[in-house]
Amino acid sequence: MSRNIEVTLDWKGPYTSTRSIPDNAGIYMALSGKQDEKGKWPTNLYKLLDIGQAGGIKSRLDEHERRDCWERNKTTGHTIVYKYALMPTKEYDETDRRIVECCLRSNKTPPCGTECNEGYSRDDAVKINNEGLPKPLANSYTCKP
Repeated sequence: MSRNIEVTLDWKGPYTSTRSIPDNAGIYMALSGKQDEKGKWPTNLYKLLDIGQAGGIKSRLDEHERRDCWERNKTTGHTIVYKYALMPTKEYDETDRRIVECCLRSNKTPPCGTECNEGYSRDDAVKINNEGLPKPLANSYTCKP
């Protein structure tokens, strides 16, 4: 059975550690970034390393098996930073999160991980609206079967 999902992701971050990231369900990004002299994180310096989903974002990031890939692919002199957007379990299940993850990955093809990097081939339709601090993502994505 195919699903039609519409979700608004309210992105938080960037964070240089996972201490302030909740261990709730949602979508995350791992990025290569660099602070400027004012302590800001210019979005034009971001390099997307990975996009994923988890039932507990903090735990997933703390124990991520692709951390070595992030380190290999980050820009020299940059720091790995994280952004996240919650997808509460009372509204979305793991399948919903995987559909959203696949749509985002198929549009951005990050170098770490291969899920959906060859294109969106699911039977599910999804519309994603990004709010908050979504860069380097676009404001919205639509993926259709």
